Amino acid sequence: MKKLTAAILFLLLSVSAYAEVKIGALLALTGPISNIGKPSEEIVTGAIEEANKSNLLGEKIVLVSYDTQGMPDKAMTFVKKLIKMDKVDVIVGPNSTGGAMAIMGDITSAKMPTMGLVGGTPPVEPVRPFMFKSPQKTSTAVEKAFAYLKKKGVTRIGVVIDATGFGQDGLDQINKYSAGMTITTVEKFNMTDTDMTTQMSKVLSTKPQAVVIWTVGKAGSVAAKSLRALDKNMLMIQSHGIADHSYLKLAGSSAEGSVMPALKILVADSIPSNDPQKKTIDSFLKRYGKLIDATSVHAIYAYDGINLMLNAVKRSKVENISIVQALETTRNFAGVTGIYNITKEDHCGLDTSSLVMVRVKNGKFILEDL
Repeated sequence: MKKLTAAILFLLLSVSAYAEVKIGALLALTGPISNIGKPSEEIVTGAIEEANKSNLLGEKIVLVSYDTQGMPDKAMTFVKKLIKMDKVDVIVGPNSTGGAMAIMGDITSAKMPTMGLVGGTPPVEPVRPFMFKSPQKTSTAVEKAFAYLKKKGVTRIGVVIDATGFGQDGLDQINKYSAGMTITTVEKFNMTDTDMTTQMSKVLSTKPQAVVIWTVGKAGSVAAKSLRALDKNMLMIQSHGIADHSYLKLAGSSAEGSVMPALKILVADSIPSNDPQKKTIDSFLKRYGKLIDATSVHAIYAYDGINLMLNAVKRSKVENISIVQALETTRNFAGVTGIYNITKEDHCGLDTSSLVMVRVKNGKFILEDL
């Protein structure tokens, strides 16, 4: 009997000793947005290594990662593996809005807490029970940009958007936040277009005071070049998705004078020392600054995403609540992206104070005075 008791005790201790928390990751390690997905993996891995080193959760944290290639169908395939085969506890990712929408059914059915690293609004509006996200919503960025335009006295705008869900999301929010202004025309382009002279000519013919371009990636630089070839001085507003070092490289001199909502990290030297994000931003730059400069500033969403999730898992253990409840009661969480206050009604938790308006001047981003 004593031997049996000892054996059972040993077994229980062994299970406890090897208990682990499994975190699944859906990241675009290859493909068109790998400049975001690849550094995201390095950041997520680094955060988990630090958490294990400090024994943050009292259990070993294991990462299971799959390459979505930035494609929604790949995200759908791999989310099933994470849930059914790998049996992860939570998921971080994917990097694209389309990918986040594609996995919604699976994570809802499995009641899987998921932290999207996506810019679009649809994954969290309306609120989805198990989907959260670390980047600002499109609506937040549009609200910031249009507060700027209205303060500048702009009343007539031309709008140019890409023909994707991100572009449509932008247009929906622009229609909302442009109340009191005149939209002179709306032109669309494909993400693969190498010239947008036709669209820009049509916009300029309507005599706007500013041109608002809503897209991400290389398309933003193509749009800038096409506009500047026709008008060197037109006020050009780009989306928060363009506020990245790659834009400066790809657009070159055509980026000059463009204004956009952006993460504070792009103008870190201009952020006052009493800003509640300052300490977190400086700490992040010390470790990942070179990585971000070489890839994409948007990879920082992975840093906040994984840390929000780790914080929620820890609180769920300590407070004996679900991970979703822990996420929905996250308050004043200082991230690199912003100060998070997540609620049942808001699964993002960021407002316009998490963004600043920046202008491109002499090939650099500078803080724009409002």
